[in-house]
This record gives sequence, C-alpha cells and structure tokens, in this order.
Amino acid sequence: MMSCMGSLLEVIALHPADAEAAQEGGADRLELCASMEASGLCPSVSTVSAIRRVTDLPLRVMLRLTDSFLTNGAELNRLTAMAQSYMEIGRASCRERV
Repeated sequence: MMSCMGSLLEVIALHPADAEAAQEGGADRLELCASMEASGLCPSVSTVSAIRRVTDLPLRVMLRLTDSFLTNGAELNRLTAMAQSYMEIGRASCRERV
C-alpha cells in the first residue's frame, strides 16, 4: 500500500486489456467504468469479473447509471444490487487465492 504522502497512479480501465496494460505500466489501482462519452457509467458485472481475473490490482468501480449526477429510488435500488454483485466478485477472487 502507498503511504498517505506518496503518489498513487489510478488508471481507468474499460476492458480486461486496459487492466493488463495498466498493471504492466505500473498502475497502483484501477477505476472501472463504461461509456466514457457519458463521463463514465457502471461497467457490466461480466466486465468487472473479467478484469478481476486478469489483474490483482485494487479496483474502484463506477456506480452511475446515467449521464446525470442525480438518481432516483429505482436507480438507487439497481445501483445497490450492482454494488453487491461487484463485491461478490471481490469475495470470490479472495477465496480463489486461498
């Protein structure tokens, strides 16, 4: 882990190939998202899973469904479900390493 005073290189990854290149290039962690033309939206669960399989870097996953920075109750429920799916990918990855 980086110290509080050190620098941290976080790289955006849209696909597994991005994640592999970022790790090879010295990234400290990845921000996963989709739809950069919308300033970043939630990636699919399958994309997050595929990226988790090709890198052991820490992941930060974008939780945003639309190109707005506002949400409503239905979207919040969907975001919560997606976050739980993303966390399960992380837990499964930890179990595989044990």
